Amino acid sequence: MRTKIKPLSLVLTGSALLALSACGGGGSSTPDTPPTPVTLTGKVVVDQAIKNAVVCLDLNANNVCDATEPASAKTGADGTYSLTYDPATVTAAQVASASLIAPMLAGTITDSATAVDAADPSVAQTTSAYVLKQAGGKGGQINPLTTLVAAGMAQGMTEAVARANAATQLGIAEAKIDNYQDDPAFDKAQVQDNARMMAKVTASALEAGAPLRVGDQSAASEAAAGYLAALRYTDASSYFVRTLDIQAKAAGSGPQLLTDKRGGKANASEIPEATLYNQAYLLDAGWLYCGPDVPLSSTQGNPNRSTSCNAQAAAGFTVPFDLAGQTMASVVTAMQADQSTNTINNALPTASLVAALGSTTFPANAFMQWRSNINLNSAIYINDLNADGLPSTLSTLEQVISSYPSAAFNAAAAGRSTLSLGLADSDTRVLRVAFSGASSPTTGSVQFYGCDWNGSVLSHCAATQTGTYAISTVNGVRVLRYAGYAETIMNHTRLHTEVKALANAPSSSPRVFVARETKTTLAFRQSGSKRLNADAWGAMRSQLGL
Repeated sequence: MRTKIKPLSLVLTGSALLALSACGGGGSSTPDTPPTPVTLTGKVVVDQAIKNAVVCLDLNANNVCDATEPASAKTGADGTYSLTYDPATVTAAQVASASLIAPMLAGTITDSATAVDAADPSVAQTTSAYVLKQAGGKGGQINPLTTLVAAGMAQGMTEAVARANAATQLGIAEAKIDNYQDDPAFDKAQVQDNARMMAKVTASALEAGAPLRVGDQSAASEAAAGYLAALRYTDASSYFVRTLDIQAKAAGSGPQLLTDKRGGKANASEIPEATLYNQAYLLDAGWLYCGPDVPLSSTQGNPNRSTSCNAQAAAGFTVPFDLAGQTMASVVTAMQADQSTNTINNALPTASLVAALGSTTFPANAFMQWRSNINLNSAIYINDLNADGLPSTLSTLEQVISSYPSAAFNAAAAGRSTLSLGLADSDTRVLRVAFSGASSPTTGSVQFYGCDWNGSVLSHCAATQTGTYAISTVNGVRVLRYAGYAETIMNHTRLHTEVKALANAPSSSPRVFVARETKTTLAFRQSGSKRLNADAWGAMRSQLGL
């Protein structure tokens, strides 16, 4: 499924950490000798160095550089700042509790106040103003990760505790908080899981207005209802619900585990578990069926990391929107405007749902959580074990190759003479493939085809590009990949894979399945969803009688 979320508007670059420095000391003085001014230096960084940032000592903690507060000149292209204060007018206690802040101002690229990142000096660094911070009483690098640590300290954590929790929360080394510039340069074509990327995610959260929060990663938690991940509703006898519920957690290290809880009815009959849970991921040890006993894991805080089915790693942030007093029907209706984020009756009729909700309003503490995620690894997975299997007579990749020769292509029967590789360049065009020759036991040539698609019927199928295929082994599993076709609109590529044995897979396995592999580029790694929190969903569920 493709995504339409606006790409994360972040960018970063290199510089060594410049520590707090005191020019000329300033320790001792006599009544006749004024104290020596103290200078704080460092760099302002998001992706790379930030130009046009004014750094100040935020003495009144209002996130604004007031005229009476010590401030630097605007940073140059290297992001370096230098700020001097007079110990005679700014006390040591004030300095210890005040953060250095660097407001990131939006605007036109020609405006000298607009923050500009050296990673892309042709555009403004942000479209919405936000503030970067350093921990109280310190100079040095000011970046999104130091801003997260400062948020933890504002919650009451010591700097040491905030740093340790923030590092675990984002899955990075603690030392990287102050300087991630030795990480590889950010590349939109190849998303990497490193501290630079976590800084970009954090900066994106700030730009989106997400409240930063450092979670206590060792805290205990009680079991609790979670947010609504998906709802498909026709009536009380035909529906599907998916929630991610919080599992109890003892105090100590380790992520929070979530239960992927699914349920529903079809014509008043309970939907079988094998239908509700229908995915499998390829792990180091082979295929893992993602059943109800396989939890999701998540670190605490905002932004944070999560892992699905022990395989798909992601990082992201949440922006809450208060729903208290709004009618449930109006919220459901508004959600339909964006299929890329909608989780309630997405692309389905809503008339019966809206009628069932009536004029009921959401209670206090009901929130919509807009979640922005970016996948961090290129997982291979079977999306639907019930629907993605090839004919049961095909148990090897060689049988697949011999069963779909391009010489047998029939435009009128393309659905039987070719294999589908999913959507092509639009929602009404599909990509298909057939095999035209072998060059070795594991490689050969293919012919690709494009067909019109109305959701149920193929038509106007014709040959497009020629390409190649290759068989390889991944984690002990044989997979068949294709190359040479034009970029598709999907956030994954399709391949074929052998499944020798898999609990809860169709009884006809061993069998060949269509599998998916997450694309590496930033544009396809991003996704978003709008989810009701537990209070909002609990009220809606009661209204629907589910």
